[in-house]
Amino acid sequence: MNETTRERILIAAAETFAETGFAGARIDEIAEKAGVNKAMLYYHVGSKEDLYTAVLTETFDRGLSSIRASVESAGTPAAKLQAILNTFAHFGSENPVFIPIVMREIASGGKHLPDEMVLRMASVFRLVGDTLRSGMEAGAFRRTDPLLTHVSLTGAMMFLIASHPVRQRVARIAGVDAGAHTPAELAAHVGNLFLHGLTITPAKAKKVKS
Repeated sequence: MNETTRERILIAAAETFAETGFAGARIDEIAEKAGVNKAMLYYHVGSKEDLYTAVLTETFDRGLSSIRASVESAGTPAAKLQAILNTFAHFGSENPVFIPIVMREIASGGKHLPDEMVLRMASVFRLVGDTLRSGMEAGAFRRTDPLLTHVSLTGAMMFLIASHPVRQRVARIAGVDAGAHTPAELAAHVGNLFLHGLTITPAKAKKVKS
């Protein structure tokens, strides 16, 4: 199916924002990359701020929909948490320019992060928080700070995905096999680390409940 003019513009804008950040992106460069003139770009999307918001929110909304579906189909709190990680890993790999944009924003303190995006990020936090609370209430998870755990989980996944080229260079210099590491393997790695840290063994669970 052919891309619409708006889709071409958003793809070009996403690539440009990932490469240069919001401040370094130029409208004429985005328009040229999309094969349109600036007037057409403004007509279909709007200003640079509108472009940035659209790139972030529309991409994020696709991921949020997938995460919600994965949580609904999982059973236990541990399965739900792993499902979130699995979906996040695949989403990040399928949208390679999204994570660099978000990491630039994090590094700058969210200088250009639109409120619409913050609201969506809060929605994912609530999903993770609800999963953690249900696990803690069931005696399956240790007590933990939901916000810090959420940031740790998503931060680990983002860094693992974004750091692939650097990991490969470090591995070559160190003389070890870095491996290709599929999205599923990355998610399993993070899930293993966090769930083994969160999960209470049967013996400890008895002490917690007593």
